[in-house]
Amino acid sequence: MASEAISSSIMIIGAVLGAAVLITAILPAIFSAGDTFGTVSSSAEQKLKTDFRIVNTYTDGTVVKVWMKNVGSNRISENDLYKADVFLGIDKEVGTNSYDRYVHSSVGGSKTFSDDLEQAYWTIGETVEVTITLSADSIVDGDVVSFTFTLPNSVRRSVTFSLT
Repeated sequence: MASEAISSSIMIIGAVLGAAVLITAILPAIFSAGDTFGTVSSSAEQKLKTDFRIVNTYTDGTVVKVWMKNVGSNRISENDLYKADVFLGIDKEVGTNSYDRYVHSSVGGSKTFSDDLEQAYWTIGETVEVTITLSADSIVDGDVVSFTFTLPNSVRRSVTFSLT
């Protein structure tokens, strides 16, 4: 009788310890998975709420200007504009085509773009002017210009235009 009680006690203690070890191993994995799903969900929500449109373009051959309007339901930070990927391609009717990536700079320089944002955020409904001054290639009649603007969250807009 005493041996059965001791055996039962040992089995219960073993079961409790086994359950504790199992809970200790599984709970962190469950919480980690929950954090991952929350992060992915938040990122997807931000991407869905971020949107902009290219509303106008202009080039005189050496300067390219593109106006973009924030039509999403999120404001876009100045930092996100600075980290944006800007690509400009020139398909020459005569000569060598070029396609380059430009980085943000408020002082200009080779392969840079600037904007006219005057505050820390590109607010909903606001139009931003992006300016690229070409250093080498100039655009002439017959050339086709391709402009692509991609935010860090991968929201992207492109437009194709020519000398106006």
